[in-house]
Amino acid sequence: MKKEMTAFDVAAITSELQGVRGAFLDKIFHWEGRNVLIRINVQGEGKKELVLRDGRWLHLVAERPDTPDTPSGFAVHLRKVLYNARIQAVTQREFDRIVTMDLATREGNYQMIIELIGEGNLIVVHEGKIINALEQKKWRHRDVLIGADYVYPPSRFDPRTASPEAYQEAVLTSKSDLVRTLATSVNLGGQYGEEVCLRTGMDKARKASTLTPDEISVLRKVTLDMFQELNDAPHACLVLDGEDVIDATPISLMVNSSMTCMDMAGPSAALATFLSQRKDVVERKDAELERLQRQLEQQLKGIEATEAEALALQAQGDLLYTSYSEVSATLERMRALSQANNWEKLKDQGVKVPLVISVDPKDKSFVMKVGDGQVTLDYTVGIDENANRLYSKAKELKEKTSGAREAMDETRAAIAKRVVRGQKEALQEKEKTAPTKRFWYEAYKWFLTSGGHLVVGGRDAKSNDQVVKKHLGDNERYSHADLHGAPSIVLKEGANATEEEMKEVCQFALCHSKAWNAGAAEGTAYWVLPDQVSKRPEAGEFAPRGAFIIRGKRNYIYHLPLEMWVAEVQIDGTRKIMCAPKESIFGRTEKYVVLGPGSAPRGRTSAALARAFQVPEEEISRILPPGDMTIRETHGVNLE
Repeated sequence: MKKEMTAFDVAAITSELQGVRGAFLDKIFHWEGRNVLIRINVQGEGKKELVLRDGRWLHLVAERPDTPDTPSGFAVHLRKVLYNARIQAVTQREFDRIVTMDLATREGNYQMIIELIGEGNLIVVHEGKIINALEQKKWRHRDVLIGADYVYPPSRFDPRTASPEAYQEAVLTSKSDLVRTLATSVNLGGQYGEEVCLRTGMDKARKASTLTPDEISVLRKVTLDMFQELNDAPHACLVLDGEDVIDATPISLMVNSSMTCMDMAGPSAALATFLSQRKDVVERKDAELERLQRQLEQQLKGIEATEAEALALQAQGDLLYTSYSEVSATLERMRALSQANNWEKLKDQGVKVPLVISVDPKDKSFVMKVGDGQVTLDYTVGIDENANRLYSKAKELKEKTSGAREAMDETRAAIAKRVVRGQKEALQEKEKTAPTKRFWYEAYKWFLTSGGHLVVGGRDAKSNDQVVKKHLGDNERYSHADLHGAPSIVLKEGANATEEEMKEVCQFALCHSKAWNAGAAEGTAYWVLPDQVSKRPEAGEFAPRGAFIIRGKRNYIYHLPLEMWVAEVQIDGTRKIMCAPKESIFGRTEKYVVLGPGSAPRGRTSAALARAFQVPEEEISRILPPGDMTIRETHGVNLE
């Protein structure tokens, strides 16, 4: 099970983020330690949401996660300095798990550096200086502190740019086997080291130093081929072992040939689905519990130090009486010297007295060697008074530890309560509604028509491109609302669809367009044949990313209602929640909710429907139309 992003994942996400170059930063949100959401305004495409999860995962999301109403100090500062900053470049640092976003504002140039190494970090740099960071820390090779110069972690081997000689040296100088050498010395990681061994047919257990130059050349070629595949034809996959999601990869891998690989719209879609469905979700850290545990540790150390000091003072008092005559004589002599000399002479003359180590006239004291130890004494009083002072100080310290122990008991009680609370939350998390089985087409907008035909649509500009390029064949049909910026909709096996089904598809296209947000009661959409859909503009035409040019006759359908039904249906023997036009659902279920454009916040409606249908809110949120809405009717569903 994947525990963190690989350098290949970071390369894929960085490639995907090239679509936000030239866009502008909007708001930044921060919550629960290392969770950050960066909202980006992309001209012609609207807002995109980039999420850093737990400091380990970076990807775009179709739906914004829950964020705090009150921004943290970190978020407030970043909003102040980076709002409306233009994204000039997004790059991966060598072949490391670090993404750098170059930003330009009126005040100058900034860098947002997202480190997915270690515990993860997000660092903002201005003119080379760190101005903010999720975590400030010192390492042996660099400091991540506000005001310090930002320094990248030490460079690692980059197999993409390494020369044949450097690649060969990395392999031959290794003392390990081939797969470990590829994972570490060549910096591919374990999974991709295994993949290179499989693709070349070489024994992964063979000593790397025994390879011939020709064999190393083959290894390098296969390595570079994987990177070329990542650049030219990424094939994001969700990897399942039975029904368990175990991985998300940016390209298809031979190491997963025994698993089920579900095609995804892109690396972000694959990672988002993986994170939402994996079973070994990273345990949430309880910041308050960690604080209390640190506090308890500090209290315990403080008590131990105070008790040790009290025992030392007690022992010093006892020591005075074991050398009573020597101490008394030394005190008398030091008192006489103090009366006969100024401070400077007293310091010089005092250390000449046997057993006197140092003199401090300002405090009227001196340090004397007594037995095997040293004691600080006041030369203005006798031995009994000096001993009483030591005993009194020891007693005060012991009383102080009594109060500290009470405070420590309170901390322990607070920790116990926090642990119980955490156990309850963990139990609630465990009992949280499980998601339904996920199908490949859920990476897109989707529904099944009344005739059982699958309909898929784009969620953004990139998936708009993909839904047409990957799913619009000769036997399909294309639909689009009669509005700019609406999603591309493809009806699978549409050549066999009825007129009623084409109406359902057009209504779906309309409801997922800007017409919903506009609060219209009805609208128009059309459908065309596959060969009428083109990405190649002619003279005077322009097709932005995610958009297509339609040539020839459009089959318009007018007066389509702005209304969608959310219902519980059975698909391939599995319970699913589907959002579709009335005709696609009516008669198939007894549990449905009718929605229309309205003023109720989309998130509130999504949460209510998730509770009613007993599925995760994310599963509902992904299928709803864009914008606010109203619930017009319910049947067999309790929304209270």
